[in-house]
Amino acid sequence: MIKNLLVALPLTLALAAPSLAQEFPDRAMRIVHGFGAGGNADTVSRIMGEAISTNLGEPVVVESRPGAGGTVASGYVAGEDPDGYTLQLMVGGHAVAAGLYNELPYDSVNDFTFLSTIGQFPFFVAARAGEYESIDAVIEAALADPGSIVIGHSGVGSTQHLTGELLGLQTGADFIHVPYKGGAAASTALMGGEVNLIIDTGTVISGQAEAGVYDILAVTSADRWPDAPDVPTLNETVAPGFDVVSWTALGAPAGVPDDIVAILSGAISDALAQPDVRERIAALGANPGASTGAELQALVERQIAVWSEVIETAGIERR
Repeated sequence: MIKNLLVALPLTLALAAPSLAQEFPDRAMRIVHGFGAGGNADTVSRIMGEAISTNLGEPVVVESRPGAGGTVASGYVAGEDPDGYTLQLMVGGHAVAAGLYNELPYDSVNDFTFLSTIGQFPFFVAARAGEYESIDAVIEAALADPGSIVIGHSGVGSTQHLTGELLGLQTGADFIHVPYKGGAAASTALMGGEVNLIIDTGTVISGQAEAGVYDILAVTSADRWPDAPDVPTLNETVAPGFDVVSWTALGAPAGVPDDIVAILSGAISDALAQPDVRERIAALGANPGASTGAELQALVERQIAVWSEVIETAGIERR
């Protein structure tokens, strides 16, 4: 009798003790991002936080830890417990930082659990209305008079900056690159004639283009962007093979258990299937869509390789 009870005891305890995943989540979660309150990253974090909270039944708090192009937040998240309660809103700059900084307090791939993309978006090349007939005309002018075309961007080492450097490398054009404190400041510089071009997101450029102040000359994605079907790509015009698309995504510290990863990934996928969530993400200029964690990790690894090569070839000083 005693022997039978002892044999049955482990099975009884196993049945009585629910798995960690069955209990997850049972308290508030966090989405950490590395930029200022009210910006694009903050807005996307709140959209996703609300939807994930609805799906999982627990609050999701958005926490801003700005600094060093998002690396402060990445370092913080990498050091947190991999229990699924701390997530990070990642952006394309996560891959840029891996090539730009000599030393980071984390490994940009191995110290993270990659969950899913949220949205992807290209950059647009814009000039003052009437200044250039086409992107071909810009490159012709740059090749004829090296250093005559000035591109404004949102800061040294930003994805916008590196996109301009890549355009120069692929076309042979010698551009002057001028950093500003954000896309809005670069846009103001274009309006004031301080620069000839800017490369930035649709959210920065589209308003002035619709008002007739800017001409949008090209888009950086390999194919024409659905929201701007009349804008030619750099790929089809001056730089065959050119394809730069940035992104937002959700990740977590490395080591999150697989069953919790499955719950989080499912909640993200469900959120991005909701029409209102998709509309809000699309309103920020992105094409909303979930991915697998493996697909997101592969994207990050590819972009680290590309941006590292651009940084080295362009002679950009590593920090």
